[in-house]
Amino acid sequence: MRTVIQVERANCCAFNNSLNREIAALNGVYAVNIDNYKNEVTIDHTDEVSFEEIYAKLEHSGYTPLGDRSREKTDYSTLEWPEENQHN
Repeated sequence: MRTVIQVERANCCAFNNSLNREIAALNGVYAVNIDNYKNEVTIDHTDEVSFEEIYAKLEHSGYTPLGDRSREKTDYSTLEWPEENQHN
């Protein structure tokens, strides 16, 4: 699962390293990327960690996430893939 959160303003690289470690310490997070130009934080994670936990960790680390604190998870288990065209 990938979560992208817009933040008010991403900080310098030295501060980003600290945030990377903070978020990566959450159980279920396996990758964190902070884009200073787009002002967004991308987190790759499993279902073990919730959006609310990530959001709270950003706030605790001095970032101001933009948007709603609650976010619905998309359930991909019922997704139906289109059948491939079979050519004879």
